[in-house]
Amino acid sequence: MLKVLIADDEKKVCQLIANLIDWEALGFEIAGVVNDGISAYRFIQENTVNLMITDIRMPGCDGMELIQKVKVLYPNMYIVIISGYSQFDYAQNAIRYGVEDYLLKPIRKKDLMATLQKILDRYKEEIRDARKWQDIQKRLEENVEKVKRSLLEDLLKRPEKFGGFFIREKINTEYHYQFVEGYYQTLIVKLIPVKRKEDADTRRILLQKGIELLKESLQNVCNETVLNIIDGEIYGLFNGTEDELRKTCRRLKKVKLDLIRLQDVFDELQVYLALGKCIESIQQVLLSFDDARAAMQDRFYFADDFLLKREEKGKSESAKYYIDNTFKKRFLNYIEIMDIDNIRKELEVICGELKESPAKDGMVVGEVYREILTLFYFGIHSYNISIPDQYAELQKALELFGSIDKAMDYLTEYIVNSLMHWIAEKKYVEARPIRIAKRYISDNYYKPLTLEMVSKEIGFNATYFSSMFKKETDMNFSEYLKKIRIDNAKNLLLNTGNSVEDISYAVGYSDIKYFSRLFKKLTGVTPTEFRKLYN
Repeated sequence: MLKVLIADDEKKVCQLIANLIDWEALGFEIAGVVNDGISAYRFIQENTVNLMITDIRMPGCDGMELIQKVKVLYPNMYIVIISGYSQFDYAQNAIRYGVEDYLLKPIRKKDLMATLQKILDRYKEEIRDARKWQDIQKRLEENVEKVKRSLLEDLLKRPEKFGGFFIREKINTEYHYQFVEGYYQTLIVKLIPVKRKEDADTRRILLQKGIELLKESLQNVCNETVLNIIDGEIYGLFNGTEDELRKTCRRLKKVKLDLIRLQDVFDELQVYLALGKCIESIQQVLLSFDDARAAMQDRFYFADDFLLKREEKGKSESAKYYIDNTFKKRFLNYIEIMDIDNIRKELEVICGELKESPAKDGMVVGEVYREILTLFYFGIHSYNISIPDQYAELQKALELFGSIDKAMDYLTEYIVNSLMHWIAEKKYVEARPIRIAKRYISDNYYKPLTLEMVSKEIGFNATYFSSMFKKETDMNFSEYLKKIRIDNAKNLLLNTGNSVEDISYAVGYSDIKYFSRLFKKLTGVTPTEFRKLYN
């Protein structure tokens, strides 16, 4: 609703204007009615007014003076003046002060309606223009923010975009920053929701919360602070004086505590902050990020440190120290013969050796993890073991662990479960012909079946089928057929009144004496005794 003030020294005119139309239906609300210019000016100073309808001549402060004062304070206020015919020239002169319109006395409803509609149309147009301008400004700001956020990703993933040289002035211009001469330092933050590490949505929300906390805590600490989420981690770049970067490091310790408190929402949470070396030129920023990445790998040994920093280390063992040729030969042999127990033992030994490493180099943990994974896939391909390739996913999974035990346990369980699943699948596939043979025997046991007949039915060589059948059932074909016939004979003895001779014929034996001897051999009693005993 547009707020309206009516000002006229004639009370009847004010009443007429107030009651002449339905103001609310048009979108207006009468905020006040006054009878002199001084009261009108005071009211405008104390209340919100969008439209003032004022007489051109009033005591104390006439309309012209009131209009001039109001326009100084509120240049966007709409003003309509009221005048008689004798004041017509005077009223026209007031239009140069930005008056919207004038109404001649006596005021007519249609004239007032037309004036208000014109003001309303203009107001709507101004609102549209203002919103359009706000939208443009918002889009510009969003684009600038998007460009600013893209700096770290471009530096890390598309360095060729800079032609090999990270020129500070060029970066400032293209990415809307204000980097200055001084020092730079890099940061990587890893947040791992322990119980829900596989939940991508949880990790995404957690990273967003992490960014918000970092921005809030590090605001105005140094000259420039750049933060972005890249490949599931928060990357940061700071620029300022040595003192400012020291303050940033101190503030990061508080940030880590704030991040850890997020576990009230996200259950158990692991938080790691890794700092790269402080450098004097943006040209060295990638080296600093490499240093931060190496420091992050050291979480496998120094998870309790508030801030991970890459310390100078002596000579550390390489992955080949753990995965030597002797290990490779043993490991591949265990894959070939499907020795699950020894595969577990080998990986447990490596896990223990890594934990006891005197060098405590986290980079080596990653190298060993990847070497074992590569060796495993080489083995399954060499021995035609069909397991889906998840190499890339398993490499990424390493980043979701903060201890050697958990990383190696995860890798071990993947290898063992994959092999066991393949063994079960292989057994199922190999046993399928035997299941078909068993079904065929069950349906045709009363016929004069032979090994050759059944093997032909399932499309196998009789000798190979006999070997497979014995392996899967622990019985040869003739023993299994006898068992099925006698089991069916038991059922007929208990559930029918047929004679033993008829039952003998029914299950495939024309010689009743042979049938009776066989029945007693397999059950311990004769057919007649069985019927009496169990019926």
